[in-house]
Amino acid sequence: MPSIQYYADKNQYPGSLDALVSDGYLRKIPVDPFTNAADTWQTVPSEADPNNPTASPGIYDVKSGSDGMSLDGTKYADW
Repeated sequence: MPSIQYYADKNQYPGSLDALVSDGYLRKIPVDPFTNAADTWQTVPSEADPNNPTASPGIYDVKSGSDGMSLDGTKYADW
């Protein structure tokens, strides 16, 4: 996961998905397979790090921005 490597290298999570691209952790923001767009990702913020209290919260993970439902009835955005 690029945000984990980013944290290991910079001691903070990225502030945006674009930071992962501009700092070379991703070539480009990938396309969300459920929305077919790269700009629909919903970001999951990081929690405060008690070992690094000066680090600003950033992006820990992403989820699909789709409103669609899977066959089992769960929203893709909840995966």
